[in-house]
Amino acid sequence: MILNTTEGSSEQKSVCFGFPYVDTLNILRKWGAGVHFYGFGDDESLDELEKRLEGGERILSLFCEFPSNPLLKTPDLIRIQKLSAKYDFAIVVDDTVGNSSNLDILPHCDITTSSLTKIFSGDSNVMAGSYVLNKQSPRYKSFKAYLDENYEDLFWDQDAIFLERNSRDYESRSKEMNKNSLKVLKLFQDCPLIDRIFYPSVSESKKHFDALIKPGGGYGALMSVIFKEEADAVCFFNNVKLSKGPSLGTNFTLVCPYAILAHFQELDEVANWGVDKNLVRLSIGLEPADELLGVLQEALDLAKEQRDFADN
Repeated sequence: MILNTTEGSSEQKSVCFGFPYVDTLNILRKWGAGVHFYGFGDDESLDELEKRLEGGERILSLFCEFPSNPLLKTPDLIRIQKLSAKYDFAIVVDDTVGNSSNLDILPHCDITTSSLTKIFSGDSNVMAGSYVLNKQSPRYKSFKAYLDENYEDLFWDQDAIFLERNSRDYESRSKEMNKNSLKVLKLFQDCPLIDRIFYPSVSESKKHFDALIKPGGGYGALMSVIFKEEADAVCFFNNVKLSKGPSLGTNFTLVCPYAILAHFQELDEVANWGVDKNLVRLSIGLEPADELLGVLQEALDLAKEQRDFADN
C-alpha cells in the first residue's frame, strides 16, 4: 500500500520508505514536489517501488530509518542501493535507532543522518544532530559543493564540549544497552499479557538488519510492545516505576505511549500502518539488569492482577 500525497507535479518526487518519525514525512510533504509514502517499508513495498521505477517514473531521493521508529522494521538497504544505482536517486538513511556502533550503513547510501541528542550523548543535557556524506557516492561531489556553499555552523561551543565529553563512552554504553534490551525482550516474550513485540532481532526484517550489523554489534535499545488488552497497557504504563518521556537513547530507561504522544490527532490513520494507539515504547537504559527487570515485572504483575480481578 502506498500513499501518493502530491498529484499533478512534473518534478521528481521523493520516497518515504517505512513508517517514520512524524516530522520526516511532514517535511517531505511540505517541501519539494511531494512524496510517495510506502508506510509498511517491507519487501512487498519495495516490489511496488521497483515496478513504479520500471514503469518509467523517476524519483529524486529515498528516505528511510534503519530500523524504523517505533515499529523497528528494517528496510532492505542493499536492494535499495541497487535500485539507486540503476534508477539514479539519492538514499538518505536515519540510523539513530540502530546507531553507528551497531551498524555499518554509510557504504550503502549517500547520506546518513543521526540524532546525537540520543544514545551518542546519553546524558540528556545537549541537543545535536549530524549527517555524514559517503565519499564513494556518485553524488558526493555535488552534495559536498552544496554544503561548502551553504552550510552555517551554529553549534554553540558549550554544547560541543558537553557532546564530546558525553560521547567518550558511547560504544561501551551502547553494548550495555544491547545486553539489557535482550533481557527485557525475554521478559516480554514470557509475559502472557503481551500480544506483539517490535524489536529488530524478532522482526520479519531481521535478515536486513543482520546484513549490515558490525562484528560485536547488537540490535539497539529501542523496543515497542502491544498488550492484548488496552486496560493492561494503561495499568502497566501508569504503574511502571521508570521515567516517562518521548525521547530515546538516554542512559536511563524511558517509557512512553508513543502513538498517543506523536499521533494523537491521527490515531485511526496510523493504525493502518501498524501503529496501535496502545503501543508502549521503551528505550532501554543502563540500569543494573536485575533491577530493571524487577521494576518491569512488578508493573506486569500489577496489570495481570487487575486482569484477573476483572475476569472474576
